[in-house]
Amino acid sequence: MDLKMSDLPPQFENIAMRVGIDITKVLFEEFGGTSVYFPTEKMIYKEARDRDIIEEFNGFNVKELASKYRMSESYVRAIIRKNK
Repeated sequence: MDLKMSDLPPQFENIAMRVGIDITKVLFEEFGGTSVYFPTEKMIYKEARDRDIIEEFNGFNVKELASKYRMSESYVRAIIRKNK
């Protein structure tokens, strides 16, 4: 059966335009009939960001790291403490 973009529910047209109709069909096959939660883009990079903060921490640069990663100094310290 040949699925066309116009056959899709409107909320899936943008997905199909970005990833293609074949990948969209795979998504329907895999997740059809279920509720799927997608975290925010910020959350998927959290582990990588925290790893970078740990690697870049030199014992004296909390303020610079907080500025670079746009977070509070106390949050940077918490990330460092959690990973010691």
